[in-house]
Amino acid sequence: MAGTFELYNADESSFAFRLRNSDGTLIAESAKYPDKESAVRAIRTARECAATGHVTDRCTPDT
Repeated sequence: MAGTFELYNADESSFAFRLRNSDGTLIAESAKYPDKESAVRAIRTARECAATGHVTDRCTPDT
């Protein structure tokens, strides 16, 4: 099922977004962006990277 990106006002002068899975659990939260357009561009980038990203396992061998 698809997740949802939530764009919001991080404070009086910046924007940010959250990624939630289909049951509403928070998966990720972004840094702050100076304007809404920058935050939207970051969402587009995150969507592209998530679809093509590789997984790097950095766990210790016995976990």
